[in-house]
Amino acid sequence: MIRKNTKGKQSAMGDSQLLKGMLMFAKPYRKLLFFSLLLTGFIVIASLAQPFIIKLAIDTYIKMNDYQGMMYLGIIYFILIMVSSICTYYQNNTLQFTGQYVIYDFRQAIFKQFSIMEMAFFRKHPIGRLVTRITHDVESLNQLYSQVIVNLVKEVLILIGIIALMFYMSVKLTLICFLVIPVIAVVTFYFKRVLRNTQRKLRSILSKLLSYLAENLSGMSVIQLFAREGKQLELFNELNEEHYRAGMRQTVINSIFNPSIGLFGNISLALLVWYGGRSVMDETLTFGTVYAFTHYVRQFFEPLRGLADRFNQIQAALASAERIFETLETKPSIVDPVHPKDLPEKVEGNIVFNHVWFAYKEEEWVLKDVHFRINQGETVGVVGATGAGKSSIISLINRFYDYQKGSITLDGVDIKEVRIHDLRKHIGIIQQDAFVFSGTVFDNIRLNHKHVSDAEIIRGAKALKIDSFFRMLPEGYETMLGEEGTVLSAGQKQLLSFLRAMIADNDVLILDEATANIDTETETAVQITLKEMSKNRTTIIIAHRLSTIQHADKIIVLDKGRIVEMGNHQQLLKNQSAYYQLCKNQNKGQHAKVNV
Repeated sequence: MIRKNTKGKQSAMGDSQLLKGMLMFAKPYRKLLFFSLLLTGFIVIASLAQPFIIKLAIDTYIKMNDYQGMMYLGIIYFILIMVSSICTYYQNNTLQFTGQYVIYDFRQAIFKQFSIMEMAFFRKHPIGRLVTRITHDVESLNQLYSQVIVNLVKEVLILIGIIALMFYMSVKLTLICFLVIPVIAVVTFYFKRVLRNTQRKLRSILSKLLSYLAENLSGMSVIQLFAREGKQLELFNELNEEHYRAGMRQTVINSIFNPSIGLFGNISLALLVWYGGRSVMDETLTFGTVYAFTHYVRQFFEPLRGLADRFNQIQAALASAERIFETLETKPSIVDPVHPKDLPEKVEGNIVFNHVWFAYKEEEWVLKDVHFRINQGETVGVVGATGAGKSSIISLINRFYDYQKGSITLDGVDIKEVRIHDLRKHIGIIQQDAFVFSGTVFDNIRLNHKHVSDAEIIRGAKALKIDSFFRMLPEGYETMLGEEGTVLSAGQKQLLSFLRAMIADNDVLILDEATANIDTETETAVQITLKEMSKNRTTIIIAHRLSTIQHADKIIVLDKGRIVEMGNHQQLLKNQSAYYQLCKNQNKGQHAKVNV
């Protein structure tokens, strides 16, 4: 659906393509839409019949003093009003329900799309922009489904009906009234293009504004620490000013377009009064016909004014739909293989990096010809300076990213040949910055492991000697966490992450700076438990604190994306090379000299 230009960038999608995509989302609710269209038919007939009934009354029954005929016409007129009101009520309710159903499906589809995208997607797209897709952009479509589509059909049918009746009553008077139509068509075509570009720009600026806002709110402590409030406010003011100008441009365009339709309507009415009045005096037209024409001309331009408003809503919706479908049609680069290989229920944990090259951006290599083997049950430490590529190794094992050259195998099976879910269920990660979901402590620890009982979680916490920490929370393990609940410190989040990994009982355990935010006393207790957890389990430890990996079977030393040393703690100290220097720098030479 998304066309591509010669430079490989996505070009704007055509209106027909967007409408086709939006109708696909409405397809499951076609019965509700059909019911609304059926009601529209009754509303249109009732609306068109009312002026014609008055014409009949003036030209026939009043002239003939037919009281009984007038009474019948009055009853018919009243019935039409009641039918129109009842149909309008049910139509509005049906459309509102339909709109909410479709919007629900859109949000589900977008969130599902986000959940399958690789980490590179989130590096390229600021969170604020993605939030805009699922909130403001989706909400713009709500009006389209709940009002615009069916009402647009109703207004078009009314216009067709009015034209037919007007031509039926007087061809010449109809042509005179419609002299302004070609001008309206030209004006509408021009404003369509201008308004669409304005809407597209407005949505783009809004995404930037929300992205900047999300970034600053999450980093407010840093902003205040470095006294950048004034500078950040200046940058926000620039974006806000840009959004204001775009919004004002849209307002100006609407303020010109809508009154112009009203102006042309009044011109048409003036032509009707001039020619119709003269025709009545010449007795070539009846007064009832001219009276009906005045109603029909007003009715004709009323939908056109409505169409102007609908037009604005449609352009806003199309601008949002363009961005939504662009997101929905973005294909994840990391996907399950066509013919996947199955991993056993429990893997041994033999991991091999075979001359792996990896870059986040093309040819900017983060890992260069990395080659090592981790045997079943081994504990392996990975160390190096900041930016050496330690966390990238973890990302590759989990397929958060895919390497460009070489291969990575788990128990002899290339990880690219395994389903992503099957791979990740065998790997547990304890991160430095553990994420806390909205929910109780029990919920945050259990996650997908619904079979784990509360008693098992408490036993795990006692084994890690962190049970007292959870007991100290306001409601113990039932304490609500997350943005609307108790906020945990970085160290407390790490303890939560340890317990998660313990409960998950994965075959491969990865610790990414897992004890960086824990106090020394707690770390000692956790390290003892970790040794127990690491027994007969492949364990990879990313560490800046070298004391946490001295017990490792193997230590891999990275420098600028390459492995420069490999061995156990004592061997590497004896080499007096890169690892020795790291120990020396960290301990100011004292601890290193003791252990040489």
